[in-house]
Amino acid sequence: MTDTRIGTRRTGPPPWAVALGFAVLVLGGLVWAKWAPYWVKVPSVAGSHSLGPSILAGGEPGVSLTAGLRFAGTYFLAIWPALVVGLVLAAAVQVALPRAWLSRLFGRGVGGGVRGSALAVPSMMCSCCAAPLAVGLRRRSADLTATLAYWLANPALNPVVLVFCAFVLPWEWTVLRALAGVAVVVVAVALGRWWADRTPVVDVVPDEEPVDERPLVVRFLAALGGLAIRLLPEYLLLVVALGAFRGVLFPVGASWLSGTGVALAVVAVVLLAVAGTLLPIPTGAEVAVVAALLAVGVPGPLAAALLITLPALSLPSLLMVRGVFPRRLLVAVTGVVVGVGVLTSVGALAVGL
Repeated sequence: MTDTRIGTRRTGPPPWAVALGFAVLVLGGLVWAKWAPYWVKVPSVAGSHSLGPSILAGGEPGVSLTAGLRFAGTYFLAIWPALVVGLVLAAAVQVALPRAWLSRLFGRGVGGGVRGSALAVPSMMCSCCAAPLAVGLRRRSADLTATLAYWLANPALNPVVLVFCAFVLPWEWTVLRALAGVAVVVVAVALGRWWADRTPVVDVVPDEEPVDERPLVVRFLAALGGLAIRLLPEYLLLVVALGAFRGVLFPVGASWLSGTGVALAVVAVVLLAVAGTLLPIPTGAEVAVVAALLAVGVPGPLAAALLITLPALSLPSLLMVRGVFPRRLLVAVTGVVVGVGVLTSVGALAVGL
């Protein structure tokens, strides 16, 4: 009997060369975009006890296109290396890594959530830069729970952000940030697992996809171009638009932010927590935001609402991954982040911040 599978094998480098090349790509990208810059930045923050001006600074009252363009320029200048690395690695995952490798690496279910979280710790990307990788992983049929954990844990469990917190803010803030990050990932993993058990998850790309006989480099460039065209224009426009509304979303100095009434404080916390899930920020910028808010007299519990909601999610990152995660699951995850943000404010109040 003739083995018909021989004709469907993909030509290209041997598996060991693919694995070695991908490892070099990952390590090289992370050293360039994350590890080397942090190697320089951490001692600087330790010496100055400051992360510089808040990214919310400069927002004009109301809506301002000028403020939006200025915000976008500051934002993209800070994150572009990590965004490039995220896109490149996502394209490499899609065209070079066999599905069986990803299945063994990430696992499934709760165990996959733990592995995904652990793999996210050294990459330390913001939610928008990790989003292309989540897209690439899901397109190669990586487990839903593991991929969700990887995407959220990148910003939520970033160890360097905890270092920044320790140098810039009192130690209680570092504990709150760590607990909030763990809570977001743990609840999201449980939610993802429950969702996968309750609702059959359809693979983004069918198992029996057509064999692409083009050279690996051509397939990689095609995947990279497809990701860039699909994700970047919408991303750019959203960042400018959200920056233009920055003064509306975060009205620093408004009287209701310093009100003393219980009802007003609760409303302010919820509104800030929701606003925090909309605006994209660079890695660690939430620490500078909280420090700046405290400096202008905003009460600690109100500032604490942004400590996890700003980094964990943003509207652009949610829209980037909407095609690879169930949309109702993304809504639920956003609710989880808002809820943890509110609980972080309660924690700040409890410890007297």
